[in-house]
Amino acid sequence: MNKFIFVAFALFAVVSFVQCTDNDDYLEKVKSKHIRKYLRNRKDTLDSGLSKLEEHCPGVSEKLKDALVAFGECDDRVDDSLTICDAIQSATLNCTQPLIKVVDDCLPEKAKGLPLLGIKSVLSVSDFLCKQNGEAIFELLNPCLWEDLEESNEQINECEEKVTSKLKQHKDSIPSPSEVCSVVTSMRTCVRTRTEKTCKNAKTRNVAIGLYDAVVAPCSSINQV
Repeated sequence: MNKFIFVAFALFAVVSFVQCTDNDDYLEKVKSKHIRKYLRNRKDTLDSGLSKLEEHCPGVSEKLKDALVAFGECDDRVDDSLTICDAIQSATLNCTQPLIKVVDDCLPEKAKGLPLLGIKSVLSVSDFLCKQNGEAIFELLNPCLWEDLEESNEQINECEEKVTSKLKQHKDSIPSPSEVCSVVTSMRTCVRTRTEKTCKNAKTRNVAIGLYDAVVAPCSSINQV
């Protein structure tokens, strides 16, 4: 069906783990021409990422190839009559399970659950966007959300410094889901403050904050533990 192919792309971008073999045997088993093209065009980058992962998790390359094939087969079985929004919500968790398991098995104990957290975040964002009208979605392209501040702001600078400090704590190790959620949750203040400074229209600010809240939403259950 290929209606939620970008979900796979998001997973690939996060872990950079898929290897394209020279003989393309496994790629030929992937029915989606879009996935095949994506992987072939990024062979060097993905090979490098997989090599690093292989050092920490021997045998992962073969498992990932098989998981990729399983993902493609699951994608092909999704009902073509569904809208993109319905397809993403109904099939993403099921179709990405093989990929999630392989990656999760390679992570240290404290970091297990990160791939699933990422997929749930994608689903949350999808659900948010699918419930918006066209005007709200277009507001996400409003230049005020992307332009630089005209002058330095002490409150924003302080917020960004705190977030940067938290990120440095995990520079040499893979964070746990709760640690990731701690960082992204603290960033909400930065996002809100910056948006209020650059965007004068409440509708633009609300949809921007709403989108960020959708990204962070899966953390609510983790933060309550």
